[in-house]
Amino acid sequence: MLSIAAVTAVLKVLLENGLVSDPIAASVGDVIVTALPPDRISVEADERAQLNLFLYQVTQNRNVDWVSQEFRSRHSRINGNPRSLTPPLALDLHYLLTAYGAKDFQAELLLGYAMHLLHKTPAITSDIIENTLINASTTNTSSAFSQAVASVSVSDLAEQVGQIKLTPEFFNMEETSKLWSALQTHYRPSATYLASMVLIESSNDNSESSYMMPLSQPNIEQITPPTKTDQMIVVGTTLVIRGKRLRGEITRVRLGNTETLIVPQDVKETQISLLVPPDLYASVQGVQVVHLTMGNAEQTDHLVESNIAAFVLHPTITAFVAQVENSGDNLRAAEITVKFQPKVGKTQRVVLLLNEVAGDSPVAYSFFVAPRTQDTDAITIPVKNVKPGTYIVRARVDGAESPLHKNQSGEHDSPQVTIL
Repeated sequence: MLSIAAVTAVLKVLLENGLVSDPIAASVGDVIVTALPPDRISVEADERAQLNLFLYQVTQNRNVDWVSQEFRSRHSRINGNPRSLTPPLALDLHYLLTAYGAKDFQAELLLGYAMHLLHKTPAITSDIIENTLINASTTNTSSAFSQAVASVSVSDLAEQVGQIKLTPEFFNMEETSKLWSALQTHYRPSATYLASMVLIESSNDNSESSYMMPLSQPNIEQITPPTKTDQMIVVGTTLVIRGKRLRGEITRVRLGNTETLIVPQDVKETQISLLVPPDLYASVQGVQVVHLTMGNAEQTDHLVESNIAAFVLHPTITAFVAQVENSGDNLRAAEITVKFQPKVGKTQRVVLLLNEVAGDSPVAYSFFVAPRTQDTDAITIPVKNVKPGTYIVRARVDGAESPLHKNQSGEHDSPQVTIL
């Protein structure tokens, strides 16, 4: 499959060309770049200054439903194959980049250089890919890759590959140890990278066509408030999204069941921050990270979406009481008006909760709120048979409970109402 080999070849040439023009070559000496299994690299007495790029794993990316029909049709036309109804097989390519050197600091210098170069070049365009493939087909014509490239249209292959997005995968010591144990060779300073994604599409004549999607599938692992002291997410909170491959060419966030895309405050590869807008409903909300490509930022059929993660958006409230009346047996009836942020949807289930602040046996009440005819940010709730006293007020909207304020003593003191 040429697309996999093409990705490896392009990354290898990128490292080779960088070495030629970088001062690192003068300090390290003669350096070669290879794409071999690590157990075939000469070490010990024969070790030399070397960078090795090894495709150690190919995994299936199972999130390909987002691949647009227009995109698949275009690449099917490029390949000369009719579009198949079978979804494409999506692959992620995992590379081990290893530095070798017989002298002090050679390996460290080479690895640092290579990682810096790849960090400066997170995306490799189809023009670079095409030039690389042309050079590969005209030099070292005896190699298997050169012969394979010479038998196809280089421009078509470059367009199929599209754009390579390369992101580092930082392993802990246990994961690194397992990888090198599986390779059964001497450990050397190394880094791991993910290239994504290769799609293999079925065709009616049972042949294969393959191409590289320009973006890697982002993956959300956790949604949290900005600090551990913030227990609840409310409107205006800075929402923190943690995961992998979160940064794309253009990164947006979808909240809830809407096509509106939000511009985040801050975007990193493993973390995104954004303010929770006021136009959501308090309830469980879905979150998706969306990648758009340059030149297609307004076209929804060119987007790449992450998995859906969830968080609970809690309402914030203020409350005041009016129309207090005796209802017999030293009990009261009243109306409590609660103001909500965000607005409460007309079909949302609302429950008012009252907890007495003091007393030998503090009482608690709950009142179900009747459905509304429209969305609103204020609801007047009748309560009855309530003991006179001061009450902490909470509201539940579709199960999402409003937060309470704590005073310096750590006691909840608001919002509250007094019914006398």
